[in-house]
Amino acid sequence: MTTRKIFFKSRLKRKIIILSLMLLFLLMFYFFFNLNKNNEFIIIPENKDVFYIIPKDRGGEKVQNLDKKSLNSKSEIIHDQINKPNNSLYGIQFFTDSEYENVNNYLISITNNNENIYQINDFYILALSTTIGIEYFLIYKNFESRKDAQDYCSNFLTKIDNCLIVDTTKF
Repeated sequence: MTTRKIFFKSRLKRKIIILSLMLLFLLMFYFFFNLNKNNEFIIIPENKDVFYIIPKDRGGEKVQNLDKKSLNSKSEIIHDQINKPNNSLYGIQFFTDSEYENVNNYLISITNNNENIYQINDFYILALSTTIGIEYFLIYKNFESRKDAQDYCSNFLTKIDNCLIVDTTKF
């Protein structure tokens, strides 16, 4: 049996590769030195004109009824059950809603819990009346300073993630 080489190196391929690399190197060398000889820069003149203009009338459709305070028709009746303690300064906000019934239902649900953590006498509901409507706040306890309320909240109210202290003198 005769043995033949299946893989053999072609000298022609090797010569072509070497010549192409040399040619590429020469072209790069030529362009590098020719570009460095021409040290001309593009000079952009400073623009002293106005870049942009904001028109006084921007066009488009004008918005109608800008003087409307609210699109819904909520009643402006503040319930008689709402009573603020006389010496109320700061409190911890538990819940707020625009409907009194929702706030009252939430109060009943947390005070009727089997654990009996909260007493119903410690809560009171405040109403904040604005031009948009009335917002009802469920406030827990009464504190003389914001620091007292924050300390009470961090020490005793572990079920609340973030305590929101409300200045009740603004109501």
